[in-house]
Amino acid sequence: MFVLVVGLLLSFSASGCRTSSPPVDFETKLSGTLLANDDARAERVLRAYLELSNARTAMRGSARVALEGPDFKLNRPQRILVERPARLRFEIVGLFDQIAAMLAVKGGEFGFFDASTGQVSHGRVTSSLLWDLAKIDLEIPEVVELLLGVPRPSPGLSRASNWLEVDGRIVLVFAWTDRERPAVCADAGDLKFFDPGCFVSTDTLALGGELFYFDVAGRLVELRSLDSGGVIRYRVTFEDYQAVANGDSNFEFPNRTTIHSPGANSVARFDWKRVMFAEQLSDRFFEIRRRDESTRGG
Repeated sequence: MFVLVVGLLLSFSASGCRTSSPPVDFETKLSGTLLANDDARAERVLRAYLELSNARTAMRGSARVALEGPDFKLNRPQRILVERPARLRFEIVGLFDQIAAMLAVKGGEFGFFDASTGQVSHGRVTSSLLWDLAKIDLEIPEVVELLLGVPRPSPGLSRASNWLEVDGRIVLVFAWTDRERPAVCADAGDLKFFDPGCFVSTDTLALGGELFYFDVAGRLVELRSLDSGGVIRYRVTFEDYQAVANGDSNFEFPNRTTIHSPGANSVARFDWKRVMFAEQLSDRFFEIRRRDESTRGG
């Protein structure tokens, strides 16, 4: 059923095989100056970023979503809701602002509504769910973090190094440790996260990790997730920052988020038209019942 739904709604051939990507040596991507573990510039960037990230937990909005791969292509408006750690709702908008399809995820369960048949399917979330239904080669928690615009370092990562690139960008490097050596001061909510003594050897980056690139204004502009051997699992760019009102304060939000997945040879681009933030969203937004086909918006 899912192959039929994907083919109908996204208008592409749904063979959807991931392709292998060539190895990428992370060292060729860090060509700037290695900074000290306690470098004040890197610490200021990280502290400000984590403060912003930890304050942003849920979001709803509308975006133009473009998906492209070897055998598929889509460019359609969607209404999107996300909430940490792993609650998500995608609504593909059809003609006359009607819902053509809807995917909702909550608590390890998903619901999928196909307007063409009026059918609703439910099941357990798998690691390939978004690839199977939306051709996005990431897992639910990863997409939630990225669409919020302020992804946190993945649980279990430790700080490894700080870099200054020739264009002024600060690069913060986080690495996995092997199973025999637990992560060191890996909780981003712990002040020890900023202790220079908590840094792991940059050699551990050979096991994989994450590279956060910040521009001269301290805004996240790129994130690279590495598998073992320095192979890029995904690369995300954050562009077109604009001021957004949030209660009594304003902050900047990236109006374009582009996810590159070399392993699947695919790209997913989100051009945001409207965003609103909240501490929490109602459970009903992440549930699909039989009568949801009459719902218009969320």
